[in-house]
Amino acid sequence: MAKRTKFSKFRDLYEVIEELAVSYTYEGVVEILAERYDLVLTTGTLTNYLYRYRKESKQLSVATDSSIGRVEIKQEALEKTFVDLKDNDLTQKNDVDPTMDDLDAAIERAKMKLNNKSILNRR
Repeated sequence: MAKRTKFSKFRDLYEVIEELAVSYTYEGVVEILAERYDLVLTTGTLTNYLYRYRKESKQLSVATDSSIGRVEIKQEALEKTFVDLKDNDLTQKNDVDPTMDDLDAAIERAKMKLNNKSILNRR
């Protein structure tokens, strides 16, 4: 049988270690792990393992959350209404599916029109 790594033993004991860490210092946790569970670590190694394990767990939970809660967003625009601020013209366009470039360009055009029709410039 292959010899287990310290980190694999640590993984199995993680819940116990977290409970011990609430009541004891890391030095105390290291002593208890050595005596009761035959896992010999330094405080530095314990700190490193806790960091690694929490980081891995966080990444797994984020991956799991995003795969479970995945929502597919479809952009279906059956009818869009555009307002030309310069001419106050209401225009409808059917079956429009704008891309990000189109949206950015539209935003820039709207900003330019708003600057031209600023409240301060009106008389």
